[in-house]
Amino acid sequence: MPLTVRLGANQDRRIRAGHCWVFSNELATDVAALPAGGAVIVEDARGRYLGTGYANPNSLIAVRILTRDPADDIDDAAFYQRRIEAAARLRATVMPRRRSHRLVAAEADDLPGLIIDRYEDVAAVVVGTLGLEVRKPLLREALQATGLVSGAILRDQSASRRLEGLPQGEPSLWFGEVPAQVPFEENGVSLLADLRHGQKTGFFFDQAHNRAAAFGMANGRVLDVYANTGAWGIGALLHGASEAVAIEVSAPTCALIAENAQRNGVGDRLTVMCAEAWEAMSRLRAEKARFDAVYFDPPAFAKSRKTAGVALRAYRDHNALAMQLVAPGGLLFTSSCSHHIEEERFWEELMAAADRAHRRLRLIRRGGQAPDHPIHPAIPETRYLKHLAFVVDGERP
Repeated sequence: MPLTVRLGANQDRRIRAGHCWVFSNELATDVAALPAGGAVIVEDARGRYLGTGYANPNSLIAVRILTRDPADDIDDAAFYQRRIEAAARLRATVMPRRRSHRLVAAEADDLPGLIIDRYEDVAAVVVGTLGLEVRKPLLREALQATGLVSGAILRDQSASRRLEGLPQGEPSLWFGEVPAQVPFEENGVSLLADLRHGQKTGFFFDQAHNRAAAFGMANGRVLDVYANTGAWGIGALLHGASEAVAIEVSAPTCALIAENAQRNGVGDRLTVMCAEAWEAMSRLRAEKARFDAVYFDPPAFAKSRKTAGVALRAYRDHNALAMQLVAPGGLLFTSSCSHHIEEERFWEELMAAADRAHRRLRLIRRGGQAPDHPIHPAIPETRYLKHLAFVVDGERP
């Protein structure tokens, strides 16, 4: 029988609104008494049922609620199978005919701590919390029972695992067979992803709709910064661009970009600069290189609220440099995937970047994460991607 824990007085409003995180300072129950990874029933201060979840006495987030139905058993594989299948039905509705996408988006799919990215018939899985770590056998049984994928890789390097007191291990085969490089398709671009050694789970599906919109404006010479698999630059070449330069720091990833370009028949029109982004962009500026479009899609510069100030300056400095590489009247597609950076602050730093670069901006599109990364209205942490597209006009005084 799960342990019952109670919230302190007036601590239930956020949970009743739909958030699933219970912080340690919201509990009236002794946090040290919580079962590590164990199931708990959460009640308000008056003893009314709020939900069932799993606990971690050593985390700031002491409980994550999995269900609001007291009849659910969170230690039954069938519970997780139903949740994964519900997530799959949502993707079939919002992204029909797509077999490569984020299949499970943690809190947004009522499975806090779990990310599953699907690449056709295989998956990359991230288990980020203690409560799900102890339930890995149940998760594996559930995913296999859905029949959605034939094999899966476990990616246990996420930063969230450190916060949960979990080790960060090397990627490992979870079940079935997963090739070293997994083929998939997005927006008509044929790509290979490295699920074992690539960034995060091997690809960033959240930008799918922003890439599609950008490809509709592709022409001339383009620059793809933080290129990862090269999806922005290669897609632009397939949709009207004449030449592309891709910047990526990892040597194996640079080789993968070149291979992806060859797969799409554009290898002769794409140049890979295997260097750190700031260094490569500075070199291009010194060479007076100019591009008709720059795609700037960096990793999260802010990993926590404490680093938000430093991250904002990094966004300003890097975007100023990117703007100087855009030909007059060209386009800048720029993003922030840092949840801790609010859109208004991101916008302010982009205006400061334009001032520094002596450029004038005109916004032509505002985008966010693709619908396979749904946003839970009660959980602001699920809304993280900011994407803005600008016309960059020539130098001004």
